[in-house]
Amino acid sequence: MKKILLISGLCAVAALVSQSAQAEVKVRAGVASSTYTLGGDYINGKSSYNPVNLGLTFSGDSGAYIDLAYSSGTGKHDGWAALGAPAENFKRSDLALIVGASKLNPNNGIAGTFYVGLKTGSTTLGAQNTPLAWTEETFDSSGIVFGGGASFPIASGRAGSVGVNAGLGIMGATWKDTTGFNIKAKTAVGFSFGVNYTYPITSNLGVVVDYKGNSYSYNFGDTANPFTIKETVSAFGATVYAKF
Repeated sequence: MKKILLISGLCAVAALVSQSAQAEVKVRAGVASSTYTLGGDYINGKSSYNPVNLGLTFSGDSGAYIDLAYSSGTGKHDGWAALGAPAENFKRSDLALIVGASKLNPNNGIAGTFYVGLKTGSTTLGAQNTPLAWTEETFDSSGIVFGGGASFPIASGRAGSVGVNAGLGIMGATWKDTTGFNIKAKTAVGFSFGVNYTYPITSNLGVVVDYKGNSYSYNFGDTANPFTIKETVSAFGATVYAKF
């Protein structure tokens, strides 16, 4: 799935650049302090980790843009503390390819945007020091996300801008472990939100501070035997960007 996303992204980027000689390219890199929780009808586990975030955006004069974002980090989770087990290894990665369009109101500087795209997420939970049969399990999800947002200038943009966004996701999910257990979710839906502050140091360089989160509910059961796993991720981060 990740290869498909990357190939699709390259094709879409090439198409956008070919349509606009004035295309702008923005690269960004940053770090975040993130919290991951897992609950519902399964274990109640939590992990704190510090992912590295990378991104690349191509935008045209018309306001259309394509964004490719990747995030990955490791830490420990306490999901098996109830069994007397110590904290276990944890890993989380996310990849998203987004296509959207923005429109600026020249009278007040407020910009609105809407987007649609593909997103994948993968969580690995260790269980090496537990009495369980498996030593590791993973939750992999992929699907369609869509939403919108707005940004509001501060002091006519001289002091930066504040942005808000919200979205929904319709996902497919697979849960598996090292014993060969492998099951797909019947449904997986969720939502995301974010707030951010952008400060342009120069016309081509700036920083973004943001808080964002998402929550998904995976139904691995049926009407007679419901089994829902709830997964939430939140992050407070800082990013540096450069435009070319």
